[in-house]
Amino acid sequence: MQHMKADKSGETQFKRTGILLRRKFFAYLLPTIMMNAALSLGIVVDGIIVGNILGTEAFAAVNICAPMMFLFSALYALIGVGGSIRVAHCKGRMDHNGANLNFTLSLLGLVIVSVLFATVGFIFADQIATVLSGGSSLKPLVKDFLSVLVLGAPVLITVPGMVYFIRTDSHPRLAANILIIANVINLILDLVFMGVFKMGIAGAALATVSGYLVGAAVSGIYFGSPQRHLKFVRPALTDLKNYSELFLTGAPPSLTGITYFLRNLSINTILVGTIGPMGVATFGVCMNMLSLSTIVIGGTAQTIIPVVGCTYGEKDYQGITAIIKTAITTVTLLCVSLLVVFVLFPLQIAGLFGITGDSQTMASIQAAIRIFSLSLPFFGINFLMICYYQTVDRRGFSAVITVLENILIILSMILLMERQFGERGIWIAFVLSEMLTLSLIVVMTWLIKKQSTRVLQPILLLEKIDTRIMDVTISNSIAAATGISQKMMDFCVANQIDARRTNRVGVIVEELSVNIITHGFKKNGENFIDIRLSIVDTDLVLRLRDDGEPFNPIAYLSEFGTEKSLGLKLVNEMATDFNYSYILNFNNILISMADVNETS
Repeated sequence: MQHMKADKSGETQFKRTGILLRRKFFAYLLPTIMMNAALSLGIVVDGIIVGNILGTEAFAAVNICAPMMFLFSALYALIGVGGSIRVAHCKGRMDHNGANLNFTLSLLGLVIVSVLFATVGFIFADQIATVLSGGSSLKPLVKDFLSVLVLGAPVLITVPGMVYFIRTDSHPRLAANILIIANVINLILDLVFMGVFKMGIAGAALATVSGYLVGAAVSGIYFGSPQRHLKFVRPALTDLKNYSELFLTGAPPSLTGITYFLRNLSINTILVGTIGPMGVATFGVCMNMLSLSTIVIGGTAQTIIPVVGCTYGEKDYQGITAIIKTAITTVTLLCVSLLVVFVLFPLQIAGLFGITGDSQTMASIQAAIRIFSLSLPFFGINFLMICYYQTVDRRGFSAVITVLENILIILSMILLMERQFGERGIWIAFVLSEMLTLSLIVVMTWLIKKQSTRVLQPILLLEKIDTRIMDVTISNSIAAATGISQKMMDFCVANQIDARRTNRVGVIVEELSVNIITHGFKKNGENFIDIRLSIVDTDLVLRLRDDGEPFNPIAYLSEFGTEKSLGLKLVNEMATDFNYSYILNFNNILISMADVNETS
């Protein structure tokens, strides 16, 4: 997409392209997919190895304990995801103190909650195992696995929660590597503990906990890094009220874990009573398919959280629209690809988990996998939109959709379809529930838009701002920098901005753009700068975003003074406020120029 072109008169026209944010989306996509791979593979790898080494009943026991992992994910999502979104919003607003406070409160919360969970879980392990197994013959296996798992809660909750902050603080690869290393260790120790030392199903749980202990040690790289921008601060008692906003923001993804816990517990109970252990094993295969799918589908959806979060803090709604369009296209392509694989190779997938049986049993499993896979495209879009609404402060709406999708709709559909079509109806229910959820999202957003007193965009529900804005993207050329400087001045004149500030806008835009192009970009690379000038009441607000080398102009002026950069000195003197933030590997500059008549 071109960021500038000539009209019929030959004059250069500038426009916003969204290329920087699209690039950032794809730059964060692979690390986030790898993060999700690591989080999902903990259960999947245990399932595959346990099924092949210890048999179908042990595999069913691990699957019965999967709701506890969903409960863990609910806790680290409540605090980790919620806190990281608050940090991203603060960074977008240039509120560095707020970002550090949310970071500190979140890490403290993760440690305290996980230790309490481990204590309570270990004391009541027998009772929990009874509930999870439904009092069946699988209870001893469930208790053995569960007792070790809950003791590891401090690392199984704190480490995944912590990596969301590491990712948001411009270290997506390190965040992914922490979880990848944890699960590689888990895989190796699974084979050692169960295969070599014959520790049984408890060895699988111990391997998972040990892997995350290693992941916790690797996270020390981040805390010792000079490139870490989030700092620990000493919270005051009055700061504890921030937990309410943090928890509200983290509620939708936390509800995902809680509702998955309740959903899987309910479905396992239904299957134990209707089909027996083989039904639970089949459901386990489908849930592991979903976990594998979530590696790419959920990874794509969760990529938008830090990118949209920071962009939302900046109120860059045009940029958000570009990100969501890219994300929807990406998740749709991935879902269709996964669907084809699952439809073509259902028995091979079941075989990965050591599932065997007579021809009639395997035919039922084959049909279940193929039918269940049809739900994936709808699941992908729904997951994406739930993450989106949570990130743009539509938390209540996101939470409602989560509960409807994972509890009310799916359980109602299973009970209805199982009564009408038997075992096959259970798997059809998953497809219908995801389709119904997507339909509800469309209808409910239309109702919200219709009833709102503000003018909202369809589906995205972003407010259409009346503020006068010039929003453009320029390339790394001096001609583009000088050209946009004049265009910004023309925009000010057209909007009756006084001559003094109009001239200052031209000088500041050209000075900063030329400085970024000359010193911030590597040679022979194609780089871009987003420049947005807003007229807010009578004040001017200028934002610049670039993907060049990290450079804090305010810190530079503070350290070296004005002698080394007369241009930055001039910008600093012309601006009412001059702020900088480095987030998502972007340099972000915020300059405001108040109306002299208003401030005098």
